[in-house]
Amino acid sequence: MTAAVGTMRLVSASTKQILRSSEVWATTFAFPGALLAIVWLFSRIRFEFGQQEASLIDLWVTGLGLLGVALGNTHAFLSTIATYKAEGVLKRISVTPVTPGQLIVGEVIPRATLGMLTLIVFLAAGNALGADIRMGAELMAVLPVMVMVTFTGLSVAFIIAGVTRNPQNANALDTAANWPLYLLTGAAYPLAAFPTWLEELARYIPYTGLIATVRGTLLDGRPLTDFGSELAIGAVWIGVLLVGAARAYRFVK
Repeated sequence: MTAAVGTMRLVSASTKQILRSSEVWATTFAFPGALLAIVWLFSRIRFEFGQQEASLIDLWVTGLGLLGVALGNTHAFLSTIATYKAEGVLKRISVTPVTPGQLIVGEVIPRATLGMLTLIVFLAAGNALGADIRMGAELMAVLPVMVMVTFTGLSVAFIIAGVTRNPQNANALDTAANWPLYLLTGAAYPLAAFPTWLEELARYIPYTGLIATVRGTLLDGRPLTDFGSELAIGAVWIGVLLVGAARAYRFVK
């Protein structure tokens, strides 16, 4: 069996497992659906800060929606890999022809794909509820950015699973680490409304620049070249998190 064939079989097995998981369906569809319903209730509210004005539904669909779907996908992924570690699955896999890389790719591909599809459906549903999101060429332009958002979350999941002893501790740390992101990344509130010192600090938090890029492209039609520094910060974070994931999540202790 070649490595490619083995990896694709793992991808197929992982996909079937994901589709049978009630937790995945809840975090991927039930939570985003509930969030959209809440956003729709407040769709007439507008933010005003300084000389700027913005629709709440536009901000929340491109901010809270993007972050919420990514973190929901991450949470479901974390449950799986934390369980693998706690129940000794990793040690058993280490003596089989399956390599750590194959297992990781087999888990990441279907979850990243599902996360991307959910994000696209979420944005389209947001438009149907009153948001003004560009779903043409602009959507295609930000797909690589959405991939960066997804892989940022999956890398964090590996780190959390690696530094905790069981799934319960992993879930608790995941909640504690991710909750501030809703408030400080500009997902819920415009960065321009923050105090100046916090606005500058928030730009260096994971997801902040990626959310700003997606929002600026889908709402304002700006090209990705306008967000060079935001994308660079996001890329650096992915590199740092991948190194941290490789060190924290080991197959053999």
